[in-house]
Amino acid sequence: MSEEHNHNNSTVEKDFVIRLTRYAQIPMLLGLAVGMVLFLITFFVDIYHAVETYEFLDRKKTILLILNLLDMVFIANLLIMVATNTYNTYRLKKSVHGDDYIQQGERAYRRMKHRIVSTIIIISSIHVLSELLEFSQISMLQVAALLGFHIVLLATYVVTNVFRSND
Repeated sequence: MSEEHNHNNSTVEKDFVIRLTRYAQIPMLLGLAVGMVLFLITFFVDIYHAVETYEFLDRKKTILLILNLLDMVFIANLLIMVATNTYNTYRLKKSVHGDDYIQQGERAYRRMKHRIVSTIIIISSIHVLSELLEFSQISMLQVAALLGFHIVLLATYVVTNVFRSND
């Protein structure tokens, strides 16, 4: 009887700790939502500034503006992916237990990792392209560093995603 009572207390304590960690995610999700609102404001301020100064009439500046806006959209999508996955993990922990939870959690994690790395590579590509279009403002060493960093990201993606056939 004592062993069963200790096991039940241990389970209750573990459930309490798990519940607390889930609730600790709520302020982080709210912070991401605030960040998204700030990013949305920046998005429209950039468009307003381009229209106000007639920068959109210059083809190169329009291309750079569009790349900048795309960059913001992909960063916002990255925020949404992380927030959504965090919320879904929160819900999953509440509804599923045992081996099913572990398998579903691992699959969700692999999908999210793939999407996040892909999005970061897209953001890096946009940034490299933007810098190359503004080549007169950066040095050759900076261009080489950007390209090197981008190649490292691509290599990481290939190694962690492409060569794993069971994902």
